[in-house]
Amino acid sequence: MFNQTIVRIGIRYGVLSGLICFALVALLYVVGYNPFGDMGRISYLPIPVFVFLAIRNYKRYSDTELTFGRGLRVGLAVAFYTALTSALLVLALIYLAGPEILQNHITEMQALMEETREQQVQLLGEESYRSVYEALETLTPTTQAADFFLWRLIVGSIFALVAAVFFRK
Repeated sequence: MFNQTIVRIGIRYGVLSGLICFALVALLYVVGYNPFGDMGRISYLPIPVFVFLAIRNYKRYSDTELTFGRGLRVGLAVAFYTALTSALLVLALIYLAGPEILQNHITEMQALMEETREQQVQLLGEESYRSVYEALETLTPTTQAADFFLWRLIVGSIFALVAAVFFRK
C-alpha cells in the first residue's frame, strides 16, 4: 500500500510546484496587487503542470503499466505537497509582511461585497450576507493560510483525477 517512489515523486514535484505558487503570490504582492484576490488565481497555474509531469515521470521511469489508482495517488501526493508548501510559505509571508497585507485583502473583499450587495442578498439572503461580511473582519493569517491550503488541494485533486485517467494503462 505504501510506495516510497510515489512519496518521493510527490515531494519532489509538489514542493517545487508549491515554491512556484508562492513565488507568484510574492510577485503579485511586490508588484502591488492583492495576492489573495482575483489576481491571486494565477498561482494555480503550476499545479496542473506539475501533476501531469509527476505522473508522466512515474509512468516513464517507475511503472510503465500505470493503473488509475497509482496514477491518482501520485497526483494526490503532488497536490498535497503543493498545497502544504505554498500554504506554509504564504503564512510566513503574511507574518513577515505585517498585518497590512491581510488588512488590504479584507478591505478589498468588503468593497467587492458592497458593490455586489443586491445580487448576493438575492442569492444568499440578508442574514447570510451579513454573517459573511462580519466573518471577513475576523480573518486571521492562519485562516487565510488554511484557505490557501484547501483550495490548492481541491484544484490539485481535480487535476490529479484528470491526469490519472489520461495516463492509465
